Amino acid sequence: DEDDVGQLEPISPVTRSLILCLGVCYQARLRKREQFVACVAERFQHPCQLPRPHSEWRFEREINWCQRVFLDELKLGPNIAKNKALCENVFMMVVCIDLRIPLFLVGKPGSSKSLAKTVVTDAMQGDSSPSPLFRLLKQVHMVSYQCSPLSTSDGIVGTFKLCHRFQKDKSLDRFVAVVVLDEVGLAEDSPRMPLKALHPLLEDGTSGADDKEDEEGEMSTDIIPRHKRVAFVGISNWALDPAKMNRGIMVSRGKPDSAELEKTAREICATDPSVQSLITPLIGDLAEAYGSIYQSQAGRE
Repeated sequence: DEDDVGQLEPISPVTRSLILCLGVCYQARLRKREQFVACVAERFQHPCQLPRPHSEWRFEREINWCQRVFLDELKLGPNIAKNKALCENVFMMVVCIDLRIPLFLVGKPGSSKSLAKTVVTDAMQGDSSPSPLFRLLKQVHMVSYQCSPLSTSDGIVGTFKLCHRFQKDKSLDRFVAVVVLDEVGLAEDSPRMPLKALHPLLEDGTSGADDKEDEEGEMSTDIIPRHKRVAFVGISNWALDPAKMNRGIMVSRGKPDSAELEKTAREICATDPSVQSLITPLIGDLAEAYGSIYQSQAGRE
């Protein structure tokens, strides 16, 4: 695809920006995206014109190509496949972290959520990043909080305060601290309802408490401007209630199709030719078996 970029009919930078905005804000939260793409692509009119008659293909291609640009800048270890899940997760994390937009990453175990967090942390090192592209972006410092049914609102608020202290006296144009709530869905089972603390934290950047702590470099009850807030990433195996997820961008990872499963398996085995030659005849059957097991577990979330 990258080889024929110059052969495509050009589109304006404004059109490309609009496509990427729609992809980040709306398409990413849908598991079945064909109807959305078909409906939106046909409504692009002058001056934001998409080439016809293949406007749907071009809409998806622009998003996929931009995502791939970020993924190709990463140095991944052996046995890691550059599949659609990792590609989109990385892109969404980079965009939301750099712009300090709250992000919820939702998908079943094995959908590259934690892997994306690790590779983004390694890549977003500001001027120290090995990638010229990532040197243009902010340096990140991630602080993880492991959620569980025993989680408390004090623990979550404390993590946000810790990130605010990391940002103190830093150039906010070049540095961002990130609150990462791992397995955030588990905290929904807590009778203390700790996730309610997220509402003011994500909406206006405050803890909602009455005490002001600005002099200590922490949060106050005054609304914090977006450029001074910490970034937020919530990782979950299932969707949370809309009251929380509507306060940020959501990525919903659906079931991978057979072609994607087979492509992933081939890339994982590609680093060892001997293993690849042995496993290649079995990949189709393995992908079919995975799909059957996945389908049998539907509705158990």
